[in-house]
Amino acid sequence: MTTLPGIDHPLILVRDIEAARAFYNSLGFTLTPVGQHPWGTSTSLAVMERCALELMGIYDETLIDNLEIGGFAFGRHMQEALAEREGMALVALHSTDSRADAATLKARGLISQGPVDFRRKVRPPGMDWDEAVVSLDIFLDPALPRASHFLAQQHKPHLLWRPEWMQHANGAHHIAAVTYLAQAQEKALSRLTAMFGPANPGPAGWEVPTGQGVFRVLHPADWASVYGDTPRPVLAPNVPAGAAIDIAVQDLAAVRALLARAGHDVCETASGPAVRDVAACGNVVIRFVKG
Repeated sequence: MTTLPGIDHPLILVRDIEAARAFYNSLGFTLTPVGQHPWGTSTSLAVMERCALELMGIYDETLIDNLEIGGFAFGRHMQEALAEREGMALVALHSTDSRADAATLKARGLISQGPVDFRRKVRPPGMDWDEAVVSLDIFLDPALPRASHFLAQQHKPHLLWRPEWMQHANGAHHIAAVTYLAQAQEKALSRLTAMFGPANPGPAGWEVPTGQGVFRVLHPADWASVYGDTPRPVLAPNVPAGAAIDIAVQDLAAVRALLARAGHDVCETASGPAVRDVAACGNVVIRFVKG
C-alpha cells in the first residue's frame, strides 16, 4: 500500500486562544501570531518539520457556516465540538496534492465530504502581508467525530515553514505520535489501517505508522502502561478521541530543565516527560520523546 505523507497537524480546540498560546510558549514552543479563518475560527501554530500543532478558537460565530461542503461546515463542526469540551478535534494529514491524495483515500473506501479551498492573511517574520492559499479535503466519519481527518495542502509553503517560526526553545522537531483513546478500538483501527496499512502491536494497544508520525489506538485501561500517572484528558465515554501528542526532541534533559525553570510539573513515562497540567494544554496530553 502506498503510504500517504501522514500527520500534518493535530487541531486543539481551546476557549481562550491567548491563554493557550501563553501556556504553550512557556513549554518552549514558538507560536505564530493569531490568524483568522473565513469560517470564524482563530488559529495559532507551533510550526515544526513538515508539521505543526494548531491551537484553534472561535472569533466570530456569525461566520461558522461559511464554505459549507457536503453537509460539513468547518466552523460549525468546531463550534459544536468546543461546546462539548476543549481538546483534540481533528487531525490534518500532510499533502502536497490534496486532490490526488483524496482520490487515493476514496479508492480505499473512505467517505469524503469534499474539497474546501480558502485563503487567509499572514505576515511571516521579515515579510510583508501575504495570503496563505490552502486546499483541504474533508474526511469526517460521523461515527468518529473526534477521530477523523482532513487533507491539508499549503500552496505557498514558504509562508508557513519560516526558520524563525521553526526554532523552539524546547527543541521540538516533529510530531512523533498522536494517541486515540477508544474502548471499542475496531472502528478507529479500521479507519487508520484503510488509510495507512497494517497496525503493529505496541507496548500497549496498536500503532499505525504513516509517512510522518504514528497513530496509536489505546484502550483506556492501558493508559498507565504508556503514560504512567499522567492525568487522562476529560473525554466522552465510548467515543474514540484524540488524547495525547508526542513531540520529538533531540535532548530530553534540556526539555526537563526548561520545564522545571518555567515551574511546570511533569509526569515521567517510559518514553519521556509529559506535562501534568492537561487542562492548560487544552485537555490534551503533551509528551516529549526522543527523536
